[in-house]
Amino acid sequence: MNSSTYYLIEKYIEHMATKQNLSSNTLLSYKNDILQFTKYVNLANVNALNEQKISTYIKFLAMNYSTSSHCRKLSSLRAFFNFLCDKEYLDNNFLETIEFPKFRRTIPKVLSEEQILKIINQSYNDNSYKGIRFSLMLEILYATGIRVSELVSLKMGDLADDYSYIIILNKGKRQRVVPLIKKVQAILRKYLLKLKLTKSISKNKYLFPSNSNSGYLTRNRFFQILQNIGLKAGIDKNILSPHKIRHSFATHLLDRGVDLRIIQDSLGHKDISTTQIYTHVKTKKLRKILQEKHSLQRNIDKLIKI
Repeated sequence: MNSSTYYLIEKYIEHMATKQNLSSNTLLSYKNDILQFTKYVNLANVNALNEQKISTYIKFLAMNYSTSSHCRKLSSLRAFFNFLCDKEYLDNNFLETIEFPKFRRTIPKVLSEEQILKIINQSYNDNSYKGIRFSLMLEILYATGIRVSELVSLKMGDLADDYSYIIILNKGKRQRVVPLIKKVQAILRKYLLKLKLTKSISKNKYLFPSNSNSGYLTRNRFFQILQNIGLKAGIDKNILSPHKIRHSFATHLLDRGVDLRIIQDSLGHKDISTTQIYTHVKTKKLRKILQEKHSLQRNIDKLIKI
């Protein structure tokens, strides 16, 4: 890839950052998708684009990626090509008439309330600064359902004066207010006291500061700590992740009869249809209960034995 192609990619990312108001993670994802394509097809110049290169790359995606990743990468490219066409760097968008692979949205896998409580209780065995920090992060994650990226990057200024809520900046730079329950408020006060004794709060921009390049505890580090605590609690690390705790938050609230739109607000979903996937979890669970526990099923089982 020559410098002119890379310049166009940078120009497109800059355009998306200003026009679409996207998060840095989303912009990086777009950029990586486009760079992967240019590298794979050895694209020297955008004028060298042709249907053969597109077809070769689509076959590569089909063989190496899930349907959702396949669609996302093609979507990134199509948007980039549209930009090039608008700016008259390309005559036509080769992906405009390409059909994307169809996929079914998978039902989120969740942890049981018992498993969640085991991990939380295990975290409280460590009363050090780092131990209390993790307990607080875990409690916030399960009590609010916010994304782990939103959790780790929380700032001191995002806290209400009385700690009754936090302000979260959505993917599209929109703010949402998420309430904190009394239990979380209590551990938050305890953590801030520890933080004050350990570090200078006045110099800390972030609620969970660290020496990382970002200035706060990274998502990967939180994931590592979560898995370590999970193992101590007897939870298989292969079924444990921050996103599953987010899924569990939504599913457990739905099980308790909480309105779907309230759950949508806390999760930060722009569209209610995204939140509705959790109703399928409830339906699947109900089907299993009916099959195993319903009196009619027991009578059918008796008839079969007879």
